[in-house]
Parts: sequence; structure tokens; C-alpha cells
Amino acid sequence: MKLHCLTWGDEAAERTAVLIHGVTSNAQSWVRVGPRLAEQGYYVVAPSLRGHGPSPKADGRYSLDEMASDLAENVPQNPTFVIGHSFGGVMAIVAEENGYLNPDYIVLEDPVLHFADKELPALLLKNDEANLPRDLAGVLQANPKWAQADAEGKLASLGAINWDHMKQVFSDNAPWDLRPNVVEIGKKKPIWLILPEESFYVPEADAATLRQALGPEAVVNVPGTGHSIHRDELDTFLTTIQQWIESAGR
Repeated sequence: MKLHCLTWGDEAAERTAVLIHGVTSNAQSWVRVGPRLAEQGYYVVAPSLRGHGPSPKADGRYSLDEMASDLAENVPQNPTFVIGHSFGGVMAIVAEENGYLNPDYIVLEDPVLHFADKELPALLLKNDEANLPRDLAGVLQANPKWAQADAEGKLASLGAINWDHMKQVFSDNAPWDLRPNVVEIGKKKPIWLILPEESFYVPEADAATLRQALGPEAVVNVPGTGHSIHRDELDTFLTTIQQWIESAGR
């Protein structure tokens, strides 16, 4: 499926980055990240997943494999690194394991690694549908560290989605447990987790297990942040990734 993508930087650049958004969001999630990475010499591609933003909707065809396979058709298959935020972390893991993408490094931003049943993701979606603000002032009030461009992107993404399709994406694919997958990927290549001060999706017990498996520096909590670290603390987010890449020799 042809996805709508935002790009920044020179397509001929030696280094590339693929940025994958979370559920109910779209490529505009990265409107401040993409330009900053381009300034560092990266060619950056941010797709809107099927059913999100301007990308086509696909009623009945939202399996994890179908969604991840779209990436192989729309973004560089061998990027320097992939960032997957929230459900985008699920996409990054599935794309890596199924051979759709082969990045040098993987960054998981507060990824949704585990759902034990369908009920919890369905409840989270229902809460978002009912309670997420639908005006600029409301989004900024709920997320005081966001820039206006972040809030505008979130509003645009909410206006474009079909909530029944989001149920197919999020809760109908559950249950899943990708915690062992992260450990297995870490045996082959660097995979890093950047988490908020307190993560709902990667609780401290899981973070401790992953630190033990991946190394103590591979899991970082950023104080004063919520689920969208790249929106709350952009400089810290980018600096952390750059330090990881430098430590890995790139």
C-alpha cells in the first residue's frame, strides 16, 4: 500500500532515519524531529501508517504484519536507525523481525510492548475518543511542554481517523508480548528504549529486565516527560539518541 510520507533532508545523504508514529497519530508527530535530524545530515522519512493521516484506510486489513509490510514499500529498507513511538515501536519490532526493514539501530520510544488481552487497549482507545481535546488550546493545556506545531499535528491526526479502524489496529491485534523479541533483536544489533519518567507501557519491572538483557545504558527514563518524549523534551530526546549512536561507533 502506498503511504503518505513526510521527508526532510537530502535523499542522497549517507545516513537515513525512519520515524514511525503511534496509534491515532500520523507523520506530523515528527514535525520538529525531522528537521533537526536533517540538520545533522540525515535523510529522514516519516510515513503515516495505513488508516492514519492522509494514508489510505484499509477496513478489515490492519494486521500487524500487513501494516509493517507497508514500510518495505515506502521507506528506506536499510536506514541508519528507526524510531518507533508507542505503537510505532510495535511496527519497528515486527518490521525488523519479518525482514521488512533492516536498520543498523532501533530506538523504541515508550513502546507498547505487552497487552495481555484485548480489553485494555479497547478501554484506552475509548478513553481517547471520549476525552482527548479537539481544539488547539485544549491540546496545549493537556500537554504544556508541546510546541504549537505538535498540537496542530495531533489535532490534524485526530480529525483524520476512523475510531472503528483504530480498534482494528490496536485492540483487535491484541494480545501481544514483544518483550522477548526486544531481547532477541538486542543479540543482533543495538536496540534502545527511551521512556518517560514513569512509563505505563514499560513499567519499572520490565525496564529492569530489559536493562539486564540489553545493558544498563540501553534503557533511559527522561525526567519530567510523558508518553511523547520527543514532544516534551526534544533536545534531551535527540541528544540521548546521538549519544547512543556515538557509543555504537557511528
